[in-house]
Amino acid sequence: MSKSVVINLGNSDLYSGCEQVTAQLWVQGHPLPEKFVGSLPAAPHLVEIYKRWQFMYQSFYDCLNLRSLSLEDNQIEIDNTDVTNISDVSFDNLSEHLRLSINTWLNSTEFLNIELKLRSALSPSEEIQVVIETSDLWLRRIPWCWWDFLDDYPQAEIALFRTEYKRTNIFPQSRLIKNQVRILAILGNSIGIDLEAEKTFLQNLQDSEVKFLVQPSRQELNRYLWESQGWDVLFFAGHSLTDNGKGRIYINENKTNNSLTLEQLEEALKAAIENGLKLAIFNSCDGLGLASVLEKLNIPAIILMREPVSNLVAQVFFKFFLEFFAEERNSLYISFKKARRQLQGFEHKFPGASCLPLIFQNPAVEPPDWITLGGIPPCPYRGLFAFREEDAELFFGREQFTYDLLKAVKSKTFVAVVGASGSGKSSVVFAGLIPRLRQDDSTDWQVISFRPSNKPFEALAIALLPLCLSIDFLQHNTTKKEHERHLLEQELTARLEYESQALQKIVEEFAFQNPNSRLVLVADQFEELYTLCPESETQLFLDVLLAAVSLAPAFALVITLRADFYGYALSYRPFSDALQGAVLNLAPMSQAELHSAIEKPATKMKVKLEYGLANRLIDDVWGELGNLPLLEFALTQLWERHHNGQLIHEAYTEIGCVEGALAEYGEQIYARLSQEDRERARRIIIQLVH
Repeated sequence: MSKSVVINLGNSDLYSGCEQVTAQLWVQGHPLPEKFVGSLPAAPHLVEIYKRWQFMYQSFYDCLNLRSLSLEDNQIEIDNTDVTNISDVSFDNLSEHLRLSINTWLNSTEFLNIELKLRSALSPSEEIQVVIETSDLWLRRIPWCWWDFLDDYPQAEIALFRTEYKRTNIFPQSRLIKNQVRILAILGNSIGIDLEAEKTFLQNLQDSEVKFLVQPSRQELNRYLWESQGWDVLFFAGHSLTDNGKGRIYINENKTNNSLTLEQLEEALKAAIENGLKLAIFNSCDGLGLASVLEKLNIPAIILMREPVSNLVAQVFFKFFLEFFAEERNSLYISFKKARRQLQGFEHKFPGASCLPLIFQNPAVEPPDWITLGGIPPCPYRGLFAFREEDAELFFGREQFTYDLLKAVKSKTFVAVVGASGSGKSSVVFAGLIPRLRQDDSTDWQVISFRPSNKPFEALAIALLPLCLSIDFLQHNTTKKEHERHLLEQELTARLEYESQALQKIVEEFAFQNPNSRLVLVADQFEELYTLCPESETQLFLDVLLAAVSLAPAFALVITLRADFYGYALSYRPFSDALQGAVLNLAPMSQAELHSAIEKPATKMKVKLEYGLANRLIDDVWGELGNLPLLEFALTQLWERHHNGQLIHEAYTEIGCVEGALAEYGEQIYARLSQEDRERARRIIIQLVH
């Protein structure tokens, strides 16, 4: 669960102090906030300390390639003032002095009530988004990331924003269903710096569409910002600066008309935000002046640098931010914090680097993530396939049955999971039971699984061979040669087929050599024993299993069986007797379980369902046996049409709902076949029905 803290400093400044500070705590899932009140004393000395820090920082960096240019449009030069005799030791000392001064100010008794109330309501394990509302330049300049409060909350990060803001009205065309993040990337004036790294990072992004404007004219930039399809991310790399509170970006290397302020793009930026622009990134120098215009236009989020920045620092930060945000799909705040902290590893060469990046976030808007921008997360649904052990974190809805199954396996030597076709028998064993067995610290569970197929002894031998080799059951010098392994499989198959106690002996030897372990043998799709094998072989195979169930120590047999074949299982008396008390019936999911199976995997991937969609899906499958694969398949088709981090009714209708999704998909595949292949498909389908 994430929480948001919005701290309003009003229209105050460090010279006069903040007479009334309010902190609102917003908790995900609760519509209304809690509110705490305090104040902060005047601290004009912080301004003076920061000015000294800023002067020393800029003097230290003057010998490096910075992303900052002079103010003259018609004569661009790198700003190279004289380097003062400053050591990195004295800069570190001043940085520590600034850090201590900031925390002394924030630890004042006037502010203590707010901090104590926040600490009582927050947990170190939670993601915490803190927004400081202020328009004062120096309150924005000081490194809030040095607040000691953050040390106790490793998933907390601080953003800034002005004190007045609102939500932006989004034009209808920005609601077009898409599966790519649209990025407008401006590579501006690059005198003395290299922008190829940023270009490469953007080109390698998955599920994105990037339009590069390399040293564009003002007219070209303006035209693309107005594009009606809209952009999700605006990116700028190149030279920039802030002068008299206004930000200026250098967009090309022409002798004239080579730079502009964002005020000169205000109408185009307003249109871009109305068309869906949610994140602006300025990987350039001194971006505080750039933020002011975008804040007034109520953009959801901005990332920039507080001071002039070296070329390498800018590139490293952007690389890590994209890795955490676009590839690992972390939240905006967590991605920003992780990337910012990575810069500390470069501070031996670039002092102060980790406090340079700043994030601005509109408190009236949810911070964007890669999914809401249009990226596609991996599909958490399995379609027509069963959930596997590696899918355990995405398997929901069968928690109670899994608990009952786990309890049965721990106390019995034979458990049969019986249910209708498509009820999820294999899934509950492989994604439910087995992962929980492996989490059991009291017992070392060895799990082996197989399907009988039309050669059950051979299938069982192949599954058991690694175990037999580990306990030297075959008394054979093992090699990695494939032909010798095949001979071992044949030998084991023969022993299982002609010696009814063979499996029992294997389990006994395993138990003797591994006294703290227990063996679980999973026979999935057990009905294959009745559909694919002759009756005489079926009974021989059952005798082998029953001997182990009856006599072998530290052993459990788990089978999954379709309910319509349960009568076949009862036809052989010894096996029928073993089934007494061993059967767990897997009933159709309840509505609550279906809600869990539909909604929780999407939530794991930070995707939401449009209001009422889950109920609509449930209504379409309710009361039908074997409906889970069809439901899962419909969800996989729906996932491909997700809209800005949401599964929507419109897309569900387009795929033909649960009933029509598979038929529609089949028709699409069939239509792509040649006439000859269509005839082959017809024959295969008829054979499958038989």
